[in-house]
Amino acid sequence: MSLTKIILLFCVLTLSGCATQKASPKVMQLPATSASLFRQPASLPQLEQLFYLNDEQQQDFLGYFHSQEQATYTAEYRLYNYLQNKLMYFTYEGANNSAQLALEQRRGNCMTLALVTSALAKLANIEVGYKVIYQEPLIDYKNNIFISSNHIRTYLYKATTKQEKGKLLLQRGALIIDYFPDNTHLTGQDIQVARFHAMLFSNLAADALLQGDSDKAFFLSQKALEQDPTYNPAVNMTALMYHRKNAYAEAAQWFDYGMKLKDNRITLLTNYRDLAIKMDNQQLLEKINQQLLTNEDDNPYAWLALAIDAERNQQFSHAKRYYEKLLEKAPYLHKANLALISLYLKEKNFKSAQRLVEQAMDYAYEPERREFYNTKLAALKQHRQSLDKSD
Repeated sequence: MSLTKIILLFCVLTLSGCATQKASPKVMQLPATSASLFRQPASLPQLEQLFYLNDEQQQDFLGYFHSQEQATYTAEYRLYNYLQNKLMYFTYEGANNSAQLALEQRRGNCMTLALVTSALAKLANIEVGYKVIYQEPLIDYKNNIFISSNHIRTYLYKATTKQEKGKLLLQRGALIIDYFPDNTHLTGQDIQVARFHAMLFSNLAADALLQGDSDKAFFLSQKALEQDPTYNPAVNMTALMYHRKNAYAEAAQWFDYGMKLKDNRITLLTNYRDLAIKMDNQQLLEKINQQLLTNEDDNPYAWLALAIDAERNQQFSHAKRYYEKLLEKAPYLHKANLALISLYLKEKNFKSAQRLVEQAMDYAYEPERREFYNTKLAALKQHRQSLDKSD
């Protein structure tokens, strides 16, 4: 086990949507497809089981929270202090554990930390919030599975004072509970509670898929959609499971539903493209390819798998566009910079290659990487000068 320190940050959050009352979004109807192709698992976890803490765990926390030593701290700081002491030897790995199991075994991933924090916050009546943090994904092309995970950051909101209650608050203090210190990763959208719950089940569905249990993955995805019917990864997983059963019509219905959602992620579009190829539907394939090129997914790393896959299939113009879209949001990603520079050189676009090297140098903080870019830049300048002289 490794010694890990949870990040403690005080931040002031700007709250959006406070000044105006937004209209309720139109409720979309999930595809009416049959689940008869899938074998129902013997048991599936319930939401309350994921958040459950046993009596001993509850009393341990509440005893600490109300102790004399913590009396000078506000509620959110008491919870932070408890986590800092309790999880000092916590192992952060890919396991999606329940709150109870996480505290017993002291192991789990970022969703597990958010789950434990939320369970404790409920006991102490502390309001919590969540944001997605984008980080470089793990790509595994075995069995055509692209494993991508979003990092979740939990916020403990400072309690409002009597004077603040009933007033319109545009800013509010919060503590960040996190163990991922790299501040170069991008902060994404706020996550509502229902979506957080959907993410919990969707993560379990991904675990089941990686373990080879497609049926369990399907039903866990359905439980995710019970929490949030617009959660795209669960829609994507459902469509994929129908695709694996060779139920192309049902898969297409779910992919079509996913494309109507506001956040029709490129992962879903990519998987739908695979289905269109399997069905030999050229019109649909062209439509999906066009949407991939114009999509504005707010996760910069989502483009990485597309770019790598396009390169593997020698679709270099598409690969170049995907790398460019990635670097618009994450210009510091060394792997993408190198790949795009290589593509520019392949097409003898030395001007664009030089410009990209110069941009990449702004994010080359390590001496070795900066020296590498300097060498690359000098070679490009010399080559361009020799070309100018020969003209």
